[in-house]
Amino acid sequence: MKILFVTEFFPTGKDLRFSGGVEARTFFIARNLSKKHKITVIASRGIKDPKIEKMFGFTVYKVGPKRGYTASVGHLVSRVLFIKEAIKIGKTLDVDIIDGGNYISHLIAKQIANHKKIPVAAWYPDVWLNDWIKNAGVYGIFGEILERYNMRSNFDAYIAISNQTAQKLKRYTRKKVQIIYCGVDQREFAISPQKFRFPTIICVSRLTKYKNIKTLILAFSHLVINVKTARLIIIGTGPEEKKLKNLAKELKIFTKVTFLKNLPRKELIKLYKKSHVFSLPSIVEGFGIATIEAAAAGLPYVNSSTYIHKEVTKNGFGGFLVNPSNYLDFSDRLYQLLTNKKLYEQKSEDAAKLSENYNWSEISQQTEKIYYSFLRKYED
Repeated sequence: MKILFVTEFFPTGKDLRFSGGVEARTFFIARNLSKKHKITVIASRGIKDPKIEKMFGFTVYKVGPKRGYTASVGHLVSRVLFIKEAIKIGKTLDVDIIDGGNYISHLIAKQIANHKKIPVAAWYPDVWLNDWIKNAGVYGIFGEILERYNMRSNFDAYIAISNQTAQKLKRYTRKKVQIIYCGVDQREFAISPQKFRFPTIICVSRLTKYKNIKTLILAFSHLVINVKTARLIIIGTGPEEKKLKNLAKELKIFTKVTFLKNLPRKELIKLYKKSHVFSLPSIVEGFGIATIEAAAAGLPYVNSSTYIHKEVTKNGFGGFLVNPSNYLDFSDRLYQLLTNKKLYEQKSEDAAKLSENYNWSEISQQTEKIYYSFLRKYED
């Protein structure tokens, strides 16, 4: 097969600096399927990205104005220009099937597929209809309009990242919705760097309101009263970055909190392995790849007790799920993991077992089968 993936963001070079789960999913599926198929990717162009790049056995076209990751009204024009140029480039490519990876990519993928009269799949990390403004602020108006338009389009296949997303999708389409989870590559985590000297909590997340990182910072400020040597590492970018840093300063814990972003893949994995506990207090989540990656590194977690975290972690296997609005609950669970060696070791072992349920190689094969199934329908 000649497969085209359309995604808004995609890494460049060998450093693999991911901006989020959608990007990670597209990369790992593309890399695995490139062993048997011709893979092409269309994505927006980052500040230092080349226009065309050969990587890991496939070709990536970076189009539109140069820009960084952000979700703001100020970047609306660049997104529109990205859509326009991506459709133009896509129409010139020799492909058999197209996969769109988010609400912007769905529009692009569908337009290209209509022009070329080939099948198209819509991969859904989440459905935000009626929640766009709540989750993304003013910019959400654009997302709400675009996602409503996409929902009226007739895709050949709908692939949901989770059962939660599938249930949302079924409200808007009568077609069968396939569920394919995200995963990890266990080989990436086969390193054994020495743990940090001080008990360290790590969070990998976009810094947006719905990720609720404020709760983690409040929990940590309470934790250090009793675990004075504790440290917190927050890895990610987003519009809440300045507010979160100011909050850490106001709570007088800024010297104990490290903010990092745009890390090379190997450095990120090393930080997972060197840390002790993972935490993600998000209110809205499509899957939570970072949780499973942390689990692969043997880290127990303290996450919000949202439906998706319950689904992905098999109801808290390998960690704890707590009320996302109660920072004291987060603090108490973090304290238990950092001070109870026997509990920590058991949760760490369970977390590693949990991660084995999610494998990029198997997930790629599942995705390939779906492509073949509706490609045959076109051939018939």
